[in-house]
Amino acid sequence: MNLQNSSLATTKKAFKESWLALKNNRVIFIPFLIFAIVDLVSLFILFLAPRMPLRLALGPIIRTIWSETFLHYPANFILLQKLSFLSRLALSVLIGSLLTGIAVSIIQSIFYKRPVELKKSFLSALKIYFSLFLVTLIVTGLFYFTGKAMSFVLAKYFSRHARLLFIGARIWFGPVSMALNFLIALFIQALFIYAIPLLIIEKMKFKKAIARSFVLLKKLFIPTILLIGLPMLLYIPIIVMEYNTVFLIEKFIPEIILVILMTGIIINSLLIDPLITAATTLLYLKKKEEGQL
Repeated sequence: MNLQNSSLATTKKAFKESWLALKNNRVIFIPFLIFAIVDLVSLFILFLAPRMPLRLALGPIIRTIWSETFLHYPANFILLQKLSFLSRLALSVLIGSLLTGIAVSIIQSIFYKRPVELKKSFLSALKIYFSLFLVTLIVTGLFYFTGKAMSFVLAKYFSRHARLLFIGARIWFGPVSMALNFLIALFIQALFIYAIPLLIIEKMKFKKAIARSFVLLKKLFIPTILLIGLPMLLYIPIIVMEYNTVFLIEKFIPEIILVILMTGIIINSLLIDPLITAATTLLYLKKKEEGQL
């Protein structure tokens, strides 16, 4: 019971310190703002994919992989959600990895009360870009392929059975899948959450940073899960709406999907990601300073 109370107190303190750090040091938001802008531009390009002149470049790809139907209104909005998801995964690996490294470097400077130098933080992250890239690629790949594998297994099972654990296919492919994907994303992110701070702060090699991140998760399991999981709950309304794309298009107007996706980018990039990054990085630095790691 004392351990549980201690973990909750640690979580509460980490959230408070991260909130104050974000409130008093707006410079932390710069990497996340850059990612949000790039993500929004990417979404806008995908939105215009069925129109000229972008149709010339993107049309053949969409036509080959998904069919001509998705180049026409309103079916293009159904595909837009999937394209936006894939785009965000790619952007997270290619530039999100670098920007997260920059953010961690900024938070480190703030924690030790050093002047924040964006150029120095950028160069610090750029030097180890390949390692940052690999960490993010592993996390993204695990999340994507685990979700795909789960969908494949469920589809196989329900092609021969009507129910699983007394629950029908509609519920499994709806609320249950949504909950499982959330838990999978939470656990995968928790496993690797300390790898980037270790690469930036401790200058560890890639493999050692990964292994050490697993050890730190074991030592700080409850605070880490809460520091990641609670901010992620803010995204649940967006997830629910994304799971009901067809219903929303029929009930309202197709353009509502674009609004939902834009809102999701803003919430994820400017609220959830900064809070998780700041909270877990500050928790690591605090525990390290106290000699508990």
